[in-house]
Amino acid sequence: MSFSANMDTDTATTDRRALILLISLLTFLVLGAFVSHDRTGEVILAVGLGIALGAATAELSGNSRVRLPGLFLACAASAGLVFCAFYPVRWVLAANWTLLMLFFGFIAVNLFSYLGRPGRITDGRIYASVSLYLMIATFYFALFNLLETLNTGSFLENGLRVGDAVSRRSLLYFSLVTITTLGYGDIVPATQPARIFAALEAVTGVLYIAITVARLVASYQVGNDEG
Repeated sequence: MSFSANMDTDTATTDRRALILLISLLTFLVLGAFVSHDRTGEVILAVGLGIALGAATAELSGNSRVRLPGLFLACAASAGLVFCAFYPVRWVLAANWTLLMLFFGFIAVNLFSYLGRPGRITDGRIYASVSLYLMIATFYFALFNLLETLNTGSFLENGLRVGDAVSRRSLLYFSLVTITTLGYGDIVPATQPARIFAALEAVTGVLYIAITVARLVASYQVGNDEG
């Protein structure tokens, strides 16, 4: 009874962490639709993204092997977000987007590994699978911002002159419509690197659904066989 109670407690804790991560990611994405395109808006977005970083780090707290690297990347990326909000220097922005890419890539790989473990499909696994999908979109959001920072004009948006920088909010929206292969066409990649990475995100979005469903089903079957 004690062992079963401990397992239920661990499962509930894992489910709660996964839910908090999902809510924090959704909050950050929704914030992008309402904040103003000025310093105040940038600070609000940075805070929202920082909360998502903290929730993602908490998701790794049960795995000591990846906890410290995740915590280091989260702290570095959070510090970069605060610094960039007040001192948007080009090389600092580039370093910050690179750190965010590394962090979200690191979290995504570990979440993907978690989804493939044998066992029953809990609410936490469902939350984690949705969070991973959004995490991949956020990874590409950071990548697109890195490309736009290094080469302004990598993306073109309707209503802007050629050569004008596309905002973070617009690139967040572009990443979401690309991973879902929706693609309205109001923002388009203009350079070859931007086109290739946009295409890769679309491919990732299509493959993710098929691979994740297969891994969840396989892990469930293995868990039943072992049981």
